[in-house]
Amino acid sequence: MPAADAWEKAAECVRAIETAADSQDQAVLTSLRDLWISLGNARNFMSANEFAKEVARIGRVHRELTSADSRAINSIGGDCHRNSPP
Repeated sequence: MPAADAWEKAAECVRAIETAADSQDQAVLTSLRDLWISLGNARNFMSANEFAKEVARIGRVHRELTSADSRAINSIGGDCHRNSPP
């Protein structure tokens, strides 16, 4: 994943935060946004291998947090989207 994609992931989370009605969803998305921003900021100080490992790690966290249950934000293709309430 190029560094620009880390920034795009952060931007996707920002857009999802703006439409999330649930404060818990907003908090999860804010945390994910912050992780992606931190990665984007750190890119120039990391080797390609380190960066790839962090992308995988944050991607895994992103998937786990966004697919935890039916009320959580759902990650479709890695994007930040919110499920409809049950």
